[in-house]
Amino acid sequence: MPDPAPFPETLTTARLTLRVPTAEDGPAMAALVNANLEHLRPWLPWAQMPRTPEQQQGSMARAHDKFLQGEDLMYLMLLEGQPIGSCGIHRIDWAVPSGDIGYWLDQRREGHGYVTETARALTELALKPAAAGGLGFERLEIRCDARNLKSAAVPERLGFELEARLKRHARDPQHPEQFRDTLIFARWPHEY
Repeated sequence: MPDPAPFPETLTTARLTLRVPTAEDGPAMAALVNANLEHLRPWLPWAQMPRTPEQQQGSMARAHDKFLQGEDLMYLMLLEGQPIGSCGIHRIDWAVPSGDIGYWLDQRREGHGYVTETARALTELALKPAAAGGLGFERLEIRCDARNLKSAAVPERLGFELEARLKRHARDPQHPEQFRDTLIFARWPHEY
């Protein structure tokens, strides 16, 4: 891991602010997750049950601590100061260095390019050399359920290469007796 950790706590895109979460974000994020449970359940194991504000405060506090340690770089996606989802660079391996981008968005905000805009900003941060203010990653992935066509369209728009389809790689969050395939898209710094 870089020393000291140069992780920007705020990123801006053309329309959004990406900001590291704090415990104070718990109630607003609990309300957003709960409003989107039916939309998120097919894809995200953590989105199977409603969240209380207290549970989400704890989650946001842990995400903040992991951010400061460089273990997981989660950001809230804010539109005009209001949360519309979250994104981040997860499963970071500083020995390579590498990681993968994950995201979810309020269903009411889909179709406006917010996820692509966010993933572009995270890709630039991750693959830019450390000497130029980036993370200096050698590899960046976006993984998604093979059935999630909207999610798979994001890395395709950003020039990620489809590297693999992992057959029967994960359990279906709503039907644990069933398995699903995972797509792995990747990019490397030579493309910058």
